[in-house]
Parts: sequence; structure tokens; C-alpha cells
Amino acid sequence: MRRAALALALVVAAADGFLLWGRTLATPVGPEAAAAGYLTGPPAPPGGWSGPGPAPGVYRYRTTGYERIDRFGVERSYPPETVRVITWRGGCRWRETVPIFTQHVETYDFCAAAADDADDFAYSTALTYFLVPGTQRFACAPTGRRLLTGHPPGTARPWRCVQGTSVSANTTLLVGPETVQTDTGPVLTRHLRLLTTLSGQSTGGAVRDLWLAPDGLVVKEEREVSLRVRAPFVGVLTYEERATFLLAGRS
Repeated sequence: MRRAALALALVVAAADGFLLWGRTLATPVGPEAAAAGYLTGPPAPPGGWSGPGPAPGVYRYRTTGYERIDRFGVERSYPPETVRVITWRGGCRWRETVPIFTQHVETYDFCAAAADDADDFAYSTALTYFLVPGTQRFACAPTGRRLLTGHPPGTARPWRCVQGTSVSANTTLLVGPETVQTDTGPVLTRHLRLLTTLSGQSTGGAVRDLWLAPDGLVVKEEREVSLRVRAPFVGVLTYEERATFLLAGRS
């Protein structure tokens, strides 16, 4: 019995040691690594495009904030500069990739078929903690509207995304036109607020304030996220994120 208890204690200690070591892994993604990893496909559609679509490339953002979970006191401070990668994926389809760390990568897929707006039809988040990756990718129907062009301030559009039994219930609210000061000068934007409630594998919600250029490029973002996440190997975690992003230029 003593030997069995000792063996169990060693296993628990080794597992805790592994988790404590794995909590520190957070590798920022710079412009060169982002271009090599995510900037794929042709530079632009032949003959241009019909709807809002930012020029493909790597965009740099001044960044503040953190993400944390309640297991072993894990907190990752965000690097002072992060990137977003815009790629054209054929037809009306575009992808915005946000690799905050190699262990935290977001993608947002939209279709710029309309002359003055774009439809958000899918998004995903890949998070790795303790060397264990977890990814949720949602397909959206009805789709979201990226800019809500032609609608007055105060307009709200509900939209819904699903992965298996998990549901992302979203509402996009048009706050109105606003000018954002960036490192390269003032930019006239459309300020939208995206409210998200998650159920299923993750529960909780998020608020993302987005200031978008006329072509749909994110000029500024402020976000607050609070979730309970069922993660492989480590069980149920409480996840919190607070962050801001401000366009600094294009690489």
C-alpha cells in the first residue's frame, strides 16, 4: 500500500510539474513568421474585387492586454506588437488571421461579394495550454454583416454560428462613424460592437468593439472575454482575456 501511495504521489507530482512547466509557453508571432506561416495564395483577385476586402498582407498593431486561466495561475501578457494577416482565398472569400502567439491563433472568414459589405461566415480560435491544443471552428448561418453599410447607427443584426453541439449566438451593433488616430494619421471608421454568447464546449461571452476601415480592415479593437472552457487533459478552465489593438502600419 505504501509503495502504491508513493507511486501515485510521484505520478501526481510529475503531472503537476509538467503543467507548471507548460504554462509558461507563449511564443509571439512577428511579421516575418506571420508572412511565412499565413500569407498564402495570390496577392489579389484578378481584376480586383467587387466588395470590401483589404489589400492582402501583414498588418502590425500596437497591443496591450493579457489572457489568463485559473489553473496554476497562468497569465500571458500580450506582446507590445501583434499582427493580422489578410489573405484572399478565391472567389469572394477572404481570411483574417490573428496569431497573437503560436499558442493562440484566431481566424475570421468573410465573403466580400456585395458591392458595399461582406458576410462573416466562419471563425475559429486555436488555444494551446500545457502543450495541449484545443480548437473550435464555427460555421455561421445566418451570416454576420461585417460593416452594416447602409444602416443607421443603433442597427443590430443577430447571427448564429455552430460547431457540433456548441453554439455562438452573436449580435452586431452599429455604433456609428468615428475617426481613429493611428501612427500613420487619422482614419475614418465604422464603429461596431460584437456581442457573443457561447454554449456547449465553452460557455460565457465576449464583447468586441471593432473600428473598421471602409474596406473592412480592423483599425482598432477592444475586447473583453470571460469563458468556462472544457479542455482536453486539463479539464474545465476559466478563461479571461482583456486586450486592445491599434493599427500601426503594414509590413
